[in-house]
Amino acid sequence: MQTKYSIDQQENLLRLQAWGQLSCDALIDLLNRAQADPHYRPEMNAIADYREANGEWDYSEIQKLRDYILRVEVPCEVRWAAVLKPGSLAAAGHVLIVISEAVGVRIKMRMFDDPQGAMRWIRREVD
Repeated sequence: MQTKYSIDQQENLLRLQAWGQLSCDALIDLLNRAQADPHYRPEMNAIADYREANGEWDYSEIQKLRDYILRVEVPCEVRWAAVLKPGSLAAAGHVLIVISEAVGVRIKMRMFDDPQGAMRWIRREVD
């Protein structure tokens, strides 16, 4: 599996990308690396491209990521968009969103099948 991130300070945006078999721990490691970057700011929105990634996550892994997200300190509501193709990773994403919304996180998450739709949502051009 490969991952990378970049930070666009002008857009106030963290961009993530993963290829291959994506595990919960690898995604948490990627998020930790990005958040440790000196250019990262907690009020940044994020867009992640997982179209070339796959994974079989059980419920405990989804809960682990939800618990991680609950601990992420954000000063305001931020939006995290994921671009995925249909499959088991997208199914895990749906479960993650449902169990995260139930506990009222300030990080709003949504999944998309195209990057343009994700960016429109990140920029609050659509709701």
